[in-house]
Amino acid sequence: MGGSVRDTPVNIVIVAHGDMGVELVRSLHMIMGAAPGVYAVSLSPEESIEDLERAVKSAITKGLAAYDGAYTLVLVDMFGGSCANVAAKAAADLDSERIMVVAGVNLPMVVDAVINRDILDFPDLVRKVVEAGNRSIIDMSDLVRGITRKNKR
Repeated sequence: MGGSVRDTPVNIVIVAHGDMGVELVRSLHMIMGAAPGVYAVSLSPEESIEDLERAVKSAITKGLAAYDGAYTLVLVDMFGGSCANVAAKAAADLDSERIMVVAGVNLPMVVDAVINRDILDFPDLVRKVVEAGNRSIIDMSDLVRGITRKNKR
């Protein structure tokens, strides 16, 4: 589809421990402005897994119900954690063909997802978001040492 606008929208749900998801959405708005169809679900210490399940399913179905045939990309904070397990179960319970779950969310992934969600086919979008996350993790030690040495001259 490269370059054309998608007919079916892609909603993005970020599921994370604490306020991480909410803060990723806030940071996204700082960088890109308003981003409709991006939701955050938080797991706080006082909430049960059942509470989280209800909130995740609600966020996913909200996006799916907004447009016939919509897709939902669920970005979770940590593979194997409660958020990831609940999101995977929700995807299986609802409609796994239209829902994909990716673990290890970071800000570059969220920005990339929003930029490309109206352009790429859903499977291509998911691949691109994973690549963006992988590319953004960089050991900057050598760069920092080089800057430090240059500044000492």
